[in-house]
Amino acid sequence: MKKKRGGNNRKKINYFSFNKGTLVLIIGFALFMLNFFFERIFLGGSTNLTICLELFSFVLMYVGLVWYLVLIGDKPFSSSWKYLGKSKKFIYVVVGMFFAFALIGYFIPAPEFIVEQVMKILEEILEKTKDMNGFELTRFIFFNNIQSSFIGMLFGVFLGIFPIISTIANGYILGFVACLSVQTEGALILWRLIPHGIFELPAIFISLGLGLRVGTFVFQKNKLESFRKYLMESLIVFVFVVIPLLILAAIIEGALIAFGV
Repeated sequence: MKKKRGGNNRKKINYFSFNKGTLVLIIGFALFMLNFFFERIFLGGSTNLTICLELFSFVLMYVGLVWYLVLIGDKPFSSSWKYLGKSKKFIYVVVGMFFAFALIGYFIPAPEFIVEQVMKILEEILEKTKDMNGFELTRFIFFNNIQSSFIGMLFGVFLGIFPIISTIANGYILGFVACLSVQTEGALILWRLIPHGIFELPAIFISLGLGLRVGTFVFQKNKLESFRKYLMESLIVFVFVVIPLLILAAIIEGALIAFGV
């Protein structure tokens, strides 16, 4: 009897199985939520202890998630890079739109109401971060980026509309801020901004590109199966590619800001 070839021999993955990684993930999530409610309800703000507990619980969740995927998956790390390669066209679309609107934000004067909204956002961020040290800045940048990237990817299920809107908005704001920076500090300020986005931008592009691909499930013949496959593959890429990039981005940006670079 001849052996079956190709994908028919591939092990079917049960994403709802329970293993040691699941246990570590649950413990980390429980600690994260307990720390969150204790910080907000009893302390009314962050302390060095709650920040350390928050980061520790996140590490537990991340390790548990990676462990879980390794135990249930068929080489999830390598498969994440394969899926990333299959999704490169969507990522290129995001990159193209991002820089197109960054150029628009830089060269075309914005209407007054847009300027007011962007300046309001920037002022709110500056107000939140003005008294933070390097460690607190790293934490703030990381959790802000991971939230934005995850939402951008997950909300792609709605026909990919949210990733497109997010790409346009982020690109325009970057161009607008770059224009303001050049007007106040000179053109050389752009070279100082490059290290801040060297890891962050690729992570965001990947997340939004994957979100865009998830939204294409509605055009497939087997919609439910395509949705499940695209979403789970995207989540695996997020774990093995996007999160490490965001960790590096947060460390570099926090250090650069702390030292005034």
